Amino acid sequence: MMPGPDQVVACPHCKGLGKYMTLMSGNTFGARVWTDGKQVARMLPRPPAVVKCRHCGKCYWLADAEQVGALDPWSGGERQVDPTWAAEEVQEPAEEEYYAAIEGGLAVDPQQERKLRVFAWWRGNDAFRDASRAQAGDIGSASGARRNNLKALASLLHDGDENDRIMKAEILRELGEFESAMEVLRTITSSEYGAVVRQLWSMCESKDMCVRELVFSA
Repeated sequence: MMPGPDQVVACPHCKGLGKYMTLMSGNTFGARVWTDGKQVARMLPRPPAVVKCRHCGKCYWLADAEQVGALDPWSGGERQVDPTWAAEEVQEPAEEEYYAAIEGGLAVDPQQERKLRVFAWWRGNDAFRDASRAQAGDIGSASGARRNNLKALASLLHDGDENDRIMKAEILRELGEFESAMEVLRTITSSEYGAVVRQLWSMCESKDMCVRELVFSA
């Protein structure tokens, strides 16, 4: 992994500044993938697509932020920095802040709503990604807002898309609707998803409602 310049951006709401790291190169070696579809690659870090402004507290799409400048650590950046560019790293919203952003109209179309609901789902699951089976919580004891988010997300998925059916099966599993999840898994026949289907099926059989890391043979 080779870092690129830090990009400085201005919040669309208050013009408060934030910054995030860019990459000149990276790779997915050692990437981890979970049942909810989230992938984390240590050698390919990415800034969040949605961030919470540290100044006004509002959320915005990072792609919508004004590009103010770049701080290049490899070309004497300390002599080129505009002192008005002082900025902290952008931060991802918490799960509840995603819900508030959805209610506040941050999504302008169903595609953006789907993305926001996936991000909120991932944030809620983050606390359990490295938990043991005995320690892990599950969606059954989670807030009504989280359950409502998953149900709303499921309604945005397309039954004609196998990837969406995988996601729907996982949502149903985390909601504790194991028989319904298995019914969806039965419709997925592509060999591309075989390993995922087998693992989700096993989790349904054991009545496991928690997000789990997927394991793939080398």
